[in-house]
Amino acid sequence: MRFPHFPSRPAWRRLAVALSIIPAALWLLAWAPAPAVSRTLSIVGTTDLHGRIFASEGRGGLALLGGYLANLRAARAADGGAVLLFDSGDTYQGGIESNLSEGAVVIDAFNALGYTAAAVGNHDFEFGAVDGWQSETPAAADRRGALKARAVQARFPFLAANLLEHGLTVAWPNVAPSLLMEAAGVRVGVMGVMTYDALSMTLAANVGGLTVTPLVAAIEAQAGALRARGAQLVIVASHAGGECSSFTVPTDLTSCDEWGEMFDVARRLPRGLVNVIVAGHTHAGVAHEVNGVSIVQAYSWGRAFSRVDVTVDGQGQVLGTRVFAPQDVCAREDAAGRCVAATATGSRPAHYEARPVVALPAVTAAMAPALDRVAALRALPLGVTLNGVVARGSGDDESPLANLFADALRALTPGADVAIGYAVGPGGLRADLPAGAVSIGALYDAYPFDNRAERMTLTGAELRQLFTVQLTRPRWWGRAFGVSGLSVRLTCDDGRARVDVRRDSGQAIGDDEVLTVAMSDFTAARARQLRAPVAGAGVAPAGPRPIMRELVARWLRQRRQVSAAEFTDRARPRWAYTTADSLANASSASGAAATCLPQPPP
Repeated sequence: MRFPHFPSRPAWRRLAVALSIIPAALWLLAWAPAPAVSRTLSIVGTTDLHGRIFASEGRGGLALLGGYLANLRAARAADGGAVLLFDSGDTYQGGIESNLSEGAVVIDAFNALGYTAAAVGNHDFEFGAVDGWQSETPAAADRRGALKARAVQARFPFLAANLLEHGLTVAWPNVAPSLLMEAAGVRVGVMGVMTYDALSMTLAANVGGLTVTPLVAAIEAQAGALRARGAQLVIVASHAGGECSSFTVPTDLTSCDEWGEMFDVARRLPRGLVNVIVAGHTHAGVAHEVNGVSIVQAYSWGRAFSRVDVTVDGQGQVLGTRVFAPQDVCAREDAAGRCVAATATGSRPAHYEARPVVALPAVTAAMAPALDRVAALRALPLGVTLNGVVARGSGDDESPLANLFADALRALTPGADVAIGYAVGPGGLRADLPAGAVSIGALYDAYPFDNRAERMTLTGAELRQLFTVQLTRPRWWGRAFGVSGLSVRLTCDDGRARVDVRRDSGQAIGDDEVLTVAMSDFTAARARQLRAPVAGAGVAPAGPRPIMRELVARWLRQRRQVSAAEFTDRARPRWAYTTADSLANASSASGAAATCLPQPPP
């Protein structure tokens, strides 16, 4: 009988060792890293919100923006990528709810939306000091207090790489030149910059001691430092931008103002240093590539957002980018995906990333406390009653409301002979003062800006020059200042404007006669620009410069009862024009436009 062959003892041992290795090998295979795969980082940008937190005519609204972001974040979560959300400045000033909360309601919403970082824009300085509301703001208050308060409130950093304070990088809480972060395993460097002349386009009183450095040098320095610290992707949030009208081919700039500020900057940067610029400031659209840099910008007022998808490999190296046209934020769309009114036939809820867009309740909830405070503040009475509407006017005729502001300035500015009130326009008076008991909200609706009252000396000749320049501006609205203690007459002589300025008594003001004039700091800055340099001339006296709105509120409280009729007198208008040379538009009922003035476009 033959017996089966069994391996010898050494053979058994070798087999046992081999079998014992198998579980360990299987365990190592289970825990070994998967083969490297690419990921997508979606870079999303908003800009120039200007406090528009709610939808208007079915477009925009921060809660609806949240719905778009939720869909995009779900898509990136599914493929292992990430969404980075940036704002490019001019965020708060504009919408009444934001103005009255000094931007707090916007930051509440941005915190809920999960912003990554925000650049600082020129209009973000316009709230100045933190308002007391119940009392006048102290003259010594920090003129950048409101902006600093918003930075402290934010759960994301404010970025300002080219903004210096007294020659040094700004050192405010939660404000920095740049940041280095990680997203989906990629080291991302981000910086913020603002346009070269940003500080000339805001309230001068709020930006004293600040300077803006050239963009290219600032970006090169920060991007180089971020790369040295290991950044694999560099993004610039920029309150400077460009303008394009077609977004079909990103490399085609024929529809663009191709020498716009950020296009010029991108051309001058070393290739490969910066990957993406999320632009702003010009209220226009951009979705283009310049010198290897993807530049995107999404208009203004929250009605759209921009997007760039950056694909990276397993080591975080950039493989490519995809630039998207500005994406409209809308509640309803047609079959082609275009925004339509809710009542449009065949409309459906807007879709994004293959899902219906649903407004994000968390954003609405986040804004609710600040909105409640705003509503209570708006309702506070000023303690004055108007017996009729004080109209702001059209901008090219006499403005009763501008005259009211001028009367208040003259009455409460010590030593003022005459006063100039604010003109109508986007940067001036915004709404009528309604009849009846006046509330803080009504006055704020009329004038939401924190300009300060100032006084300076002007000769009769300088005063005429200031009015002539104002009346002959190329814009066809907002030319007529309010005045107090003066009458101004415009006539045309052979196609040239001639302005005659008199005291309200009718007495002529001589060229060399010196008057102390109360006006806004903005108007005073314009007067100084027009004046030939004279050592020490026209310097504003030392002392408090109250916020104009607070000064007007004080004057109204002192009056208690005000007649709307006192701010215009048809028999003795403060602004006077010949019938043939009216300032009115050619399309208006009051006659042909003055032949010596720039005319509106057809």
